[in-house]
Amino acid sequence: MKEWRKRVASRAGGPLVRWHHASGAKRLACGGCGTTARTRLAAGLLVCTALLFFATNALAAPARLALSGWPGIAREGDAVLQPAVRSPGDSLALSRVLGDAAAVLQDQGWLDARLTGDWTPAPDPVLSVRVMPGVRYHWAGIALDAAPGDSSVFAAALAPASGAVASPGALRTGIERAVRDAEAAGYAWAQLGVSAWTQDSGVVRVRLRGTRGPRVQVSQARIDGLSTTREDVAQRAVGRLVGRPFDPLAIRASTQRLEQLGVFSRVEYLGLAGGGDWQQGIVRWRVSEPRYNTFEGAVGVQGAAGVTGLAHLELGNLAGTARAMGLTWQSRGKGLTDFSARYGEPLVMGLPVKLELALAQQIQDTLYSRFRYGAKGRVALSAGQRFEAGFEEERVVQPHGAVQEADLQNTTFALERDLRDDALAPRRGTRLRVGASQVYKRETLRATAFSAATKRRAQASAADAHFEWHRATGTRSGVALEASAAARFSDQRVLPDWERYPVGGAASLRGHAEEEFKADRYALSRLEYRWFLDSAGSRASLFWDHAFVQSRDAVLDATGAASGDALHRQQADGLGFGLRLPAAGGVVDLDYGIAPGRGFLEGKIHLQLVTAF
Repeated sequence: MKEWRKRVASRAGGPLVRWHHASGAKRLACGGCGTTARTRLAAGLLVCTALLFFATNALAAPARLALSGWPGIAREGDAVLQPAVRSPGDSLALSRVLGDAAAVLQDQGWLDARLTGDWTPAPDPVLSVRVMPGVRYHWAGIALDAAPGDSSVFAAALAPASGAVASPGALRTGIERAVRDAEAAGYAWAQLGVSAWTQDSGVVRVRLRGTRGPRVQVSQARIDGLSTTREDVAQRAVGRLVGRPFDPLAIRASTQRLEQLGVFSRVEYLGLAGGGDWQQGIVRWRVSEPRYNTFEGAVGVQGAAGVTGLAHLELGNLAGTARAMGLTWQSRGKGLTDFSARYGEPLVMGLPVKLELALAQQIQDTLYSRFRYGAKGRVALSAGQRFEAGFEEERVVQPHGAVQEADLQNTTFALERDLRDDALAPRRGTRLRVGASQVYKRETLRATAFSAATKRRAQASAADAHFEWHRATGTRSGVALEASAAARFSDQRVLPDWERYPVGGAASLRGHAEEEFKADRYALSRLEYRWFLDSAGSRASLFWDHAFVQSRDAVLDATGAASGDALHRQQADGLGFGLRLPAAGGVVDLDYGIAPGRGFLEGKIHLQLVTAF
């Protein structure tokens, strides 16, 4: 999201601490707190004692495990008991690990397995574990109490067979698979469980009881929580479920399509509810709707540059149809103006394909003007994953320079995987986006006194990647890392400015001017440590941005003609802090960043106001 920034001047000061030697008193003083030589001696002895204590613990012999009686592979027992070995003397950890080890043996047929363990005292702690496995049990037979048709379906999915090792885990897996297979066939009320269990003389006899019930048809698809979105739009996203047999795969696909609609902040499947008829069922979802429409803006005056500012209007879920429209205007000074508009269609011909149309105009003072229009389609592959493809036409006009005008055709592809817990204010999760594009360019070279206007063709390709990682470090704190990189490859050694990547500003490298660098290739990292002030989204943060940029520029001779080119590489950093606070119907973001080596007054303040209505 683009932001408008302004530079402010302020003066920073702080307390000055002076260390001095007080003659006659023989002491060092900080402020007014004195520390005598005797106190310093006591503090030194305390530090030495602490260092000796930690060194003794570090040099202490590591804990060892003495395992006896394990019936299987010894390495397996060692691996299960290692968590207790890493916590010498912890009785709770030992009790928990012994229970886990007993469960592992019982799942391998040692149903009477028991374990005991105790620690020998330091300095050589040893965990002695004794295993009493008992006899190994086998299945003597599995009886199934069910109707003839149900019995044949359940029996095909049950894994345990007569004579095999009696594994409760394998039996549980078989029961779950049998019920899942019945549900996939439309028997939504299928039930199967253990009704009798007898073990004696090394054999286990099990009796199961279950029924598939009737084949359930979906009588209604209910979506709770709709307030703005129209019911028919949500039902069209769900797809054709009513009148068809219950199918868990179709239900998951419908849930995914509701999420892909892009108008719900949360979609939750509530399951299948019964009605008056046992053969009918109601599938239910609960959705949460955010506020869809947003406006952000800021206006300022920069002397001779005139009015500068930003205005961004986003209209989402128009008339409850899940369609969206956005308008953006930005002025960075006299002759520097950007305007863009976009329109999004959530469902194309009833398919889960999102189509977006966009156009943009950029006026870059007397250097060039650019106009772009195109379309982009998004297809969700699974929950959190989507594929994008787009086509864009671009026209650039230069009043000066060797190239008079250029026409470009851009074909783009991208793959994205988003596993963040929240798209706007994430605290956990990751996001990865990888994209590529192919460019075909036709240029018209300006006529000169010695030659007429000529045509020239060129090709280029580009690749970009963006990665985000969010992790909570506490209940009210977290860390976020963003890393991105992009590169453009062309059969022209020197790229024009409009084909380069702009780096600098609030969206990329904070603490630097907007589009301070123009790069053929760049790598950028943004690291933030955040403190969440409340559940409404307020937070404070410290950040460090680092960028590596590379570009190839023309080398001019004394007459101003290009005589070659040279490769330039630069690195830049930005340090600062940020604050996000809720406002009336929206949020306010305020970031202050400064480049190392620059004065405090040269820092950049980025202000963003977002109002929802």
